[in-house]
Order: sequence, then structure tokens, then C-alpha cells
Amino acid sequence: MCGIGGIFNFNNSEINSDIEKIIVDKLNHRGPDHSQILNLSKNFTLIHTRLSIIDLDPRSNQPMSTRDGLQHIVFNGEIYNYKEIRNELIKYGYNFTTEGDTEVLLAGYKIFGDKIVDKLIGQFAFAILDFEKKQIFMVRDRVGIKPLYFSKIENTFIFSSEFNAISASINQKFSPNLSSYVEYLKHLTVTDSNTGNKNINKLLPGQILTINFLGEISTKQYWDPFDFEVNKDISEKEAINKLKELIESSIEYRKVSDVEVGLYLSGGLDSSLIGSIMSKNNKIKAFNVDYDDKFPGYKGESVEAKYAAEMFEIDLVQKSISFEEFSKVLDTYSYIQDDLIGDEVGIPLYFLAKLVNQQNLKVVQVGEGADELFFGYNHWLKFVNLYNLTPKLLSSNKTSIFKTHRPHLLSNILFQRNSFPGGALGFNDSEIINLLNDSMREIYIKKNYVDNLWDSYSNSKNFSIIKWLTLVDLKVRLPELLLMRMDKLSMQSGVEARVPFLDHRIIELVLSLDDKIIFDKFNTKPLLKKVAKNYLPEQIYNREKQGFRAPISNWLNKDYAKVKNTLNQFNSELKLFNHNSLSKIINSEDKQKLWYLYNLANWHIKRSENV
Repeated sequence: MCGIGGIFNFNNSEINSDIEKIIVDKLNHRGPDHSQILNLSKNFTLIHTRLSIIDLDPRSNQPMSTRDGLQHIVFNGEIYNYKEIRNELIKYGYNFTTEGDTEVLLAGYKIFGDKIVDKLIGQFAFAILDFEKKQIFMVRDRVGIKPLYFSKIENTFIFSSEFNAISASINQKFSPNLSSYVEYLKHLTVTDSNTGNKNINKLLPGQILTINFLGEISTKQYWDPFDFEVNKDISEKEAINKLKELIESSIEYRKVSDVEVGLYLSGGLDSSLIGSIMSKNNKIKAFNVDYDDKFPGYKGESVEAKYAAEMFEIDLVQKSISFEEFSKVLDTYSYIQDDLIGDEVGIPLYFLAKLVNQQNLKVVQVGEGADELFFGYNHWLKFVNLYNLTPKLLSSNKTSIFKTHRPHLLSNILFQRNSFPGGALGFNDSEIINLLNDSMREIYIKKNYVDNLWDSYSNSKNFSIIKWLTLVDLKVRLPELLLMRMDKLSMQSGVEARVPFLDHRIIELVLSLDDKIIFDKFNTKPLLKKVAKNYLPEQIYNREKQGFRAPISNWLNKDYAKVKNTLNQFNSELKLFNHNSLSKIINSEDKQKLWYLYNLANWHIKRSENV
């Protein structure tokens, strides 16, 4: 796993070397083993910082070039089936000089062009500067496991693995995207290609971007979860057998490495299933964190993690996070999380990665994505059961009068409004409208990215409320919230997180299955549990889910003055929120929403200060 970047001046002007150094500095944590700036001409530069995992030899350092000097690549990620693709390319007459996946990717592009992306099993973001086709070719993996940002201002195009690297290097004053700030309140992230800065965009999951040497940009979607149709001919038995085969294959692929591969272990179904398969033939290390602070509704997972580790003879490393440790990162957390991510679970992930780094590991497998694919949330279960029982009414009213989540969610069901944003994420519609100043409400009321997805899908012949919950999470919450918190906070310590449940082959199988195979109105994860019976005791696969959380209310109460001052500073500058509504949240017992606002405010202030 690495950090990548590039600068291109389309008016043929010379690149400022100070900007190159800024990008390297901002990406060094992603690739502490080697860094290189490759000036291909006075107006084209590629940048790479390397975390050495496959083919540790310097011959696999990047940027990497073809022998004829026509194509040059910077690549972040792993191609797990690179050996199979390599053998195919050898048959085409290609002679390799390295043993890694980067040269395979570069050679594959040279021989197959953009069709190479269809062959890849992995997590990746890469850019190829192609002098033969006079273009820059950029790709983000199908699910969005790896990030890729870009900015085009006048005659300069800059791209990078991280928002901060571009933000610090563009010659523009920080320009907050208030529409994105408002959208963050609902989703705790920013959808579509937008970011919190008007001058910076991101490549979408499953998307190819090409920009020619005249500076003209075009994009193409090469993979979209909404494109897959249900195959009712697949029986439940066939689905179980195929899923079992794919999970084993996916976990085995994600062991491909020239360094040790560990595991984030909670002791629940997802991580324990990975641990059971990973530890079959070799001893592995696993990592788990808990908190000194105890808080209502969360028991911690240390006991369950120990149980699973003992069962599969896994070497478990654990740590308890103190408030003192948290307070040291509180001020900078919203900066090191990079893009706008509202979920506080990034904090324990940050400490998990530090723990992995201290044990001299660079790679871990994680269970991210299993809940979204296999219907793992109790509130999803309740929602679908309610949706199926409730008669639908017609209404032109696009917002709700309800001020709390559950009645608001019910009104969305009754009136066939977009059923996703009013659930458990962020603020609901009424809360947002009450919180915003008058001038900002118009921004919110306009159609947004998720509303458009809902309108299109809910009117299609393939509509399924069960599939909708997975599909919209594959478009929004997974790539731009859950996977970005995993990437950004793990890579702060130079740790690569691999997500076997999000292998695109598994996703495509699940999306092709009949609803009755993946949904049980009385039970979460019915299909995955039937597979897990082959590996885990019932005590693990039927364990009650509690989710990974952090004692954010406890922590904020201990530094309440800082939180209040930060929010007031933010709002005095932007006038985004109604003063009385903001004061109610600041003084409320609901510290969860206070955290969401504080994180936004701190994120904005750090960028305004050009940290």
C-alpha cells in the first residue's frame, strides 16, 4: 500500500518543486519505506511513497516506466491475482523484470488498454501517464477501498491518494463547499464526486477518469452494483457452496504478501470467520482495542476476542485506550482523518493501527462490509419488516415534520420517500432543517445524490427494498465513510487493511441472489451464518451484535469547553447554523450529535488555518 500523486501543467509551464515536496511530505505516512519524485518533463511529474509488501526489492519502487518510456505508473493497492495475469501477459510475449504486481498492472494496460480493469481482483487506485495516447489514465477500484482525489484549476491538474496533499499544494485559498457540509449532516460523509473543498474532487468507486494533454476530462463507470440482476435459478444450497468457496478464495488471496499478515479481531462472526480460515495452516497475530472508560450500551469485545483467539490458536495483542491518549489526538483527529468523515470509530482504528505498527506488521485483514452485504443490522431487519407491513400513501411532501429518528423513518416509509437518510445516520431531515440558517435550507431541500438514486431504483423493474439497503451503502456509506476511515486511520501508521468480504466476486454473487436467500425477517446474516457453521461454534456465529463504538460522550464531557468554543468559532465565521438551534445541541445530553458537529467544525478550521 502506498501514497501516489502527480502534477501536470497543460500550458507547458514548469512545475514548482516546492509543491512536489509538499505532496511527498503529506504522503510519507502512507509509504515510509521509499519515496520518489519522477520529473518526466518540465510540466509532468509523478510522485510515489512506498509501503513495501509485495516484491520488497527496490526494483519494484515507483514510479515505474515501460522500457520504451511511453507509459509511467503510480499505483496504490494490491492486485491479488497478479500472478495469473502475469502468466497471461507472458503468453503475449512480455518479459518481466520484477516479481511484483505493479509491473503486471503497467504491462496489462499496455497490452489490454482500459480492459485491464475487468481482470483485476484487488483494491487499487492508480494513474498511468501515457505519452503514446497523450492522456492520463486514472482508476479507482470497484468498491472504493482505496481513495483517489484530484483538482483541476486553470491549467494545472493535481491528483493524490489524500485530500490533505492536494489541499496543501494547490495555489488557492481554502474554499469550503457548504453544500457538502450540509450533506455531511445527513450522511456523515460527502456523496458523489464532491468533497469539503470546492476545488477538490474524488474519483468514484468503479470509475475511470481520463484527461488528455489539452486538459479535457472524461469519466466512465466500468463497474456499478446497480447493474446486476437477480438470478432466481440459484438455489440456497448452491449459494451456500459458492459463497463458501469465494470467501475461502478471497481470504487466501488477501494473504498474498512478502510480509506477515495480521487480523483485526473483535470475536464476532465476521472477523472470527476470517481468523478461522487464515489460521488453518499458520500462526497469525490479531489485534483488539478496548477503553478505560466504560459507557452505557457497550460492553466491549475483549472477552469475545480472547475466546476466538484461544479457539483458533491466534496470538492476540490487546490495548485499552485512555482518555489521556484520546485527548492528545482530539485536536488533530479531524485533520488526520483527511476527508470529511463523521464516524468516531476512526479513533479506535487509529490506535489499532498504531498497535499493529508497534508489532512490526504492515498488513491486516478486516471484516468490513459483511454487515452491508449479508443484512447484518438489526435496524435494517426492523425497517424491512415495517416496510412490508405498512401501506404506502402518496404525497408530494419531500420532507418530514418528525423531529426524532423513529417517527421520521416511519413517515418515509408511509410516503415512499427515500428510506435511507432518515434512519440511523447523522441528523434526520427535520433536524437538519431546524438547525440550518434560512439561507442554507434551500441548499438542503434540493434533490441530492441519494434521492436521485432512490427515485431511479424504486421505479425500476428490479426494485427490492432488501437490495436497496445494500446497494445504497455500496454507493455511499461503505466507500466514503467506513472504508475511508479504515484507509485513512490505518495508513496514518503505515498499515494496509484488506477487506475480504468486499471482493467484487462475492458482491456480485450476493446481488444476484433471490431476496429469500439473503433475508430472514427473524434473523440477521442468515446466509453468512449458514456458511460460518462450517468454521465456527454457534457461540460465535450467533453472538448478539453490538458493533464497534467509542465512548465519545464521556470524552467530550471531559473537554467540553474546547468543543463549545470550536463550534461557536465555526458558526461565527460561516453562519451555517441557526444560533438557537445550535445552542440547544451544545447544551443537550445527546453528545453523539455534538460530536458530529464538532468534527465538522474542527475539520473546517484546520483547513482554513492551512495546517
